[in-house]
Amino acid sequence: MKRKIASGILAIALSFSLVACGSNQVDNQEGRTGSVSSDVFYTNKRLSNEQLLSDYDAMWKAMKESYPFWGVLARSRPQDPGYYNAVISDYRGQLQGVEAGSDEAMYQFLSIVANSLYEVCGMVGHVSIVNPNHFEGLGVYKEYVDEMPEVQPWVDVIEKPEVISFYEYCDYLRTLPLEDTSNAETEDDKSSEQAEIESMPANANLTTNILEEGKTAYIRVDSFDDSYIDADLPKIQTFLEEVKNYDNLIIDIQNNGGGNTDYWEKAFVRPNLAEPVNSRLIRLMKDTQLARQFYMLQYQDSTLSMEAVKDDPELKELSSEDMADLSLARELSEPVEPDTGEKMFHGKIWVLVGSAVYSSAEAFAVFCKDTGFATLVGQTTGGSDSGGPILFELPNSHLLVQFDVEYCLNADGSCNQETGTVPDIEAEDALHKVLSLIERP
Repeated sequence: MKRKIASGILAIALSFSLVACGSNQVDNQEGRTGSVSSDVFYTNKRLSNEQLLSDYDAMWKAMKESYPFWGVLARSRPQDPGYYNAVISDYRGQLQGVEAGSDEAMYQFLSIVANSLYEVCGMVGHVSIVNPNHFEGLGVYKEYVDEMPEVQPWVDVIEKPEVISFYEYCDYLRTLPLEDTSNAETEDDKSSEQAEIESMPANANLTTNILEEGKTAYIRVDSFDDSYIDADLPKIQTFLEEVKNYDNLIIDIQNNGGGNTDYWEKAFVRPNLAEPVNSRLIRLMKDTQLARQFYMLQYQDSTLSMEAVKDDPELKELSSEDMADLSLARELSEPVEPDTGEKMFHGKIWVLVGSAVYSSAEAFAVFCKDTGFATLVGQTTGGSDSGGPILFELPNSHLLVQFDVEYCLNADGSCNQETGTVPDIEAEDALHKVLSLIERP
C-alpha cells in the first residue's frame, strides 16, 4: 500500500494567521542579522494589485480544472447552486480593495486566499494554503524520495528558489506587528473539540491503559504524524508484548486526523499479521496537466480503465455526475507484509472511529473494514483516503496551495471523501459499546 506522507503536516490551519511579535528584528536572513527593512530585502515580494488578482484567479482556475470534488460540494448545498461561485467572487472583491504594495497588503492577500479556500471547500480534499509555519515540514518528502521516486514532483516544488524565497519572506512578515483585517477564524470560533486538542501537551499523542487485567487493553493515538513515529512505536511494541495474551485490544483513533500510513502499518498491522493481506483501493483522477505533473507516474502503467470502473457491478453507488469529469483510473492492491510469521496479539482487535477520522487515519479505517483486520465501532468517519494533496505554486507570489486531485472509491463505489467509512457497529459512545459487547456472556 502506497504511503500517504505527512498528511498531518500538510493539513494546515483552516485560516491563515500570522503571529505579530511586534518586532522588526530578523535573524539570519540571507546571511544578515540585526534590524532590516523590507524595502531593502523584500521589495519584489510586495506585489501589485494586478499580480495579486492574477494569482487568485490562477488558483481557482487550477482548482476548477483539477480538483475532483465539485460534485461533492454541490450535493452538500443543493438548495444554493450558485453559492461557491458567489463566495469566490466575494473574496476576489475583497482582494480588489486591498491597497497593494506593502507588507500589510501581502498579509491580507494570504488571509483572503486561505479564507476563500476554506469557505468554499472546508475539509473536502485537503484544501488549504501551505502555511508558513509548516513549510519546513514539507521536507519530509525528501526523506522518502530515494525509496519512493513518485514523490519527486513534490520535492521539485519545495526546492524551487522562488518558493523558498517567498516562505522566507513570510517568516519576515511574522515578525511585523500587522493586523489581520480579513475574516480570519478567532479562538472563539474554534470548536471546543479542536481547542481541547490544541491545548493538550505535546507528549499526549499516545495513551495506553489496562482496562481489565488479563482481559482488555486500550491504546489511544491522536495523530499518525511522522514526528511521533520514533517515540511512539517502541512504546506500542512494548505494550503489545505486555498484553499479547489478552482477549481484547481497543485502538482508539476517534480524534485522529491522519499523518503517515507508516505509523499504523508498523505499529498495529504488520506485528499482528500471520500472512500478507491485500486491501483493494480504486482511485480516479481528471486528466489535466497539473494532475499529471504529480500523479502520472502512478497511473501510467495502470490496466484499469474508466469504462471498467463504470461497468463494475460491485461499484453500484458511483456518482454518474462525478464520473463524467474523471478520465484516469488506477487500482492499488499491494499486500501488507507481516513482520514475522506469527501475530504478536492473539485476541480480538477493536478500532474506535468517528467523524474526526481523516486522511491516513481514514486509510486505517478503510483497511480494517476491507480486510477484517479489526472491527470498527463508533460513527461514520470523515473520509479523504487519497494519495495525498498536490502542491500548486501561485505564479506571482509563489505561495503554495494544496488540494487532492485523486478521488477514492469505497468498496460500493461511493466517494470516500463524501461518505467516509461506515463502522461495522455504529454507536454514539464507541468505547462504552465495545466494553458492553465484551461483557456479554
